[in-house]
Amino acid sequence: MKYSVPVAGLALALSTVALPAAQTLTAIYPYTAVVDRLPRAKPALPTLGAAGTAINDPAFQSRIYRVTDANTRPGAPGRSYRSPSSPHQNAWSAAGTYFWVTSGDGSIIPFKFDATNGTAQRVQPTTTGDGGLVLRFYIEPEFSHITDSLIYGSLSGSTLRTIDQYDFSSGQYSRLLDLDAIVPGLSGTYVGGVAASAGSVERIMAFFGGTVQDKHHYVVLFDKANPANRKLLDTTANTLNGQPISMPLNMSLHHAAMDRSGRYVMLYSTWVDQAAPRQAAQSYLWDTQTNSFAELNLAALPYGHDAFGYGVSVNQDCCVLTTWDGAQWQLRVLSNPLVTRDLITNVLLPKQVYIEDHTTWNNARPDRMVPVISGLMRAPASTTAWRAWDDEIVAIQTDAAPGADAVVWRFAQHRTDVRSDSDPTTVSFWYEPRPNVSADGGWVMFTSNWEKTLGTDPTGDATTHARQDVFIVRLQPSSGAAPPPAPAKPQAPKGLRLIFSSGGQ
Repeated sequence: MKYSVPVAGLALALSTVALPAAQTLTAIYPYTAVVDRLPRAKPALPTLGAAGTAINDPAFQSRIYRVTDANTRPGAPGRSYRSPSSPHQNAWSAAGTYFWVTSGDGSIIPFKFDATNGTAQRVQPTTTGDGGLVLRFYIEPEFSHITDSLIYGSLSGSTLRTIDQYDFSSGQYSRLLDLDAIVPGLSGTYVGGVAASAGSVERIMAFFGGTVQDKHHYVVLFDKANPANRKLLDTTANTLNGQPISMPLNMSLHHAAMDRSGRYVMLYSTWVDQAAPRQAAQSYLWDTQTNSFAELNLAALPYGHDAFGYGVSVNQDCCVLTTWDGAQWQLRVLSNPLVTRDLITNVLLPKQVYIEDHTTWNNARPDRMVPVISGLMRAPASTTAWRAWDDEIVAIQTDAAPGADAVVWRFAQHRTDVRSDSDPTTVSFWYEPRPNVSADGGWVMFTSNWEKTLGTDPTGDATTHARQDVFIVRLQPSSGAAPPPAPAKPQAPKGLRLIFSSGGQ
């Protein structure tokens, strides 16, 4: 999903910043990485081998593994492969033994992963046709956070209105919920997306009911082991389980996402509903335990891409106490969602107005706060001097004390040129890196066109002629650095002054 400031992209005209002579790797739990804030101009583009080979990032020395190439599907040569379109999706299995990528035609392609040596191989590999197993889901699926072999989605070739699972251990699909059995009149509609929770009770969430994107208006949340124990929200009829809700929403859904605990569901309105006459906020938080709703208005700093942990979220927006900068993130406790605090207290200089990121937090834990992963992209027309974090994959500390500056670990330059091929002043969404982190926080999948050097995609649209492939970067652990004591669950800060600047919105 894309609710960020109205910018994105890559500035190809590098500044004259020199690459530091040596990269100092610092062990700060949980990673060993470069943590300084010096600008790193991009070195010469490394030469890639075929899928299955690896290189060291020349700027930060992290190991990068190439997962796909033009021959990943022998029967469809030259196709592009991508990480999930939404980093909300959990593309890694619970133990990290599987992950999935998507092809340009929407095919969901699972890989088996060996974390010992960073190698990935197709499931049920063949030398012809699709090259191996292609999952029968027509939407981007979600791996279980609990059972390593299970993945959830909605099957193609049926009504398009079912929630289903595939079990890698048995090779079998099974039905979890038939949406036609709980809502009448769904003919011609489909499922917009699915998510899963962790915890003692595994919950599945799906939004649906539209004939096209931005027309969905139902959200169902059910216990996986007992689908009859469920809640059904209608955001246009303003009902929950058929009864009026406390805050009329009067909107359709662009997207919906769930936190890891399964208690909170974020509802994202459409652009149409954000305009007159409805003038909806961009997001509303549903607390499924209290059945209450909170509107995340401008003062709550809700913008930018977001990611969810256990009862907490991080999003790219600015600012509570700092001066304005595009590379700023907000941490909020979802039990008090209108109050937020800055993660970066010493913002970078010079000021960067337009910068976009995608965040991923599949590594979130219930017992302690862990870093959130971001892939940043400069705006194509940016004239700001090259800065730290520009076009990098980084991790941002989330457990720093309030008022303390977060550590930012720097892992790799994603080397994807996100400029649209039809209008280089704008961004092509599919060129964006869209990182997706493994559950153990040790690996990050991302998309790159390697500065448009991977060949031409015969099925690419006018904005994306260049092929894209999927890469994985290893996040080196801080084996010699002991973790600090696990902090208490973060509390919403009290008495902070909320400041909103329209400079980047």
